[in-house]
Amino acid sequence: MAIVLTNGEYYITVSSTGKIGKTTNIEEAQTFYSCNVAMKKVFKAPGKCKGYYPYDTEDTEWNKPKEKQKRKKYSTEVRRMIYNNADGRCQLCGRKIMFTDASMDHIIPLALGGEDCESNLQLACKVCNGAKDFYLPDEFQDRVFDTFCFQMEKKHG
Repeated sequence: MAIVLTNGEYYITVSSTGKIGKTTNIEEAQTFYSCNVAMKKVFKAPGKCKGYYPYDTEDTEWNKPKEKQKRKKYSTEVRRMIYNNADGRCQLCGRKIMFTDASMDHIIPLALGGEDCESNLQLACKVCNGAKDFYLPDEFQDRVFDTFCFQMEKKHG
């Protein structure tokens, strides 16, 4: 996988001194080993990277719409067991949530090959589950950390 940052016309380059530039030649573009690493560059230089997004130069299958996998419906007993095992806390943010407001999150997202089984489920609040989307747990934590740092720096300098 070779990820580059593009706005559809230009690609981001990074010099040996860390200076960000732009080029129309994809061969000169900075490559990243994951979308997360590429997006960290965008968060670190929001002015120069505004409107840029990660693009996989080797495999464009990841951004094609996938056929939705039909999800299992879990019984109230299974949902209650997962809720009780998590002590009623979202496993992503730690907030205490009511059983009626809880959602089941696939730890390894179905879109990334995760199984639709009880052992791949965790309790999550609806906000966190929506934000996690198709990210793996470590990628989601990195995303939250980067967002927090960016917002703190923006607010407090």
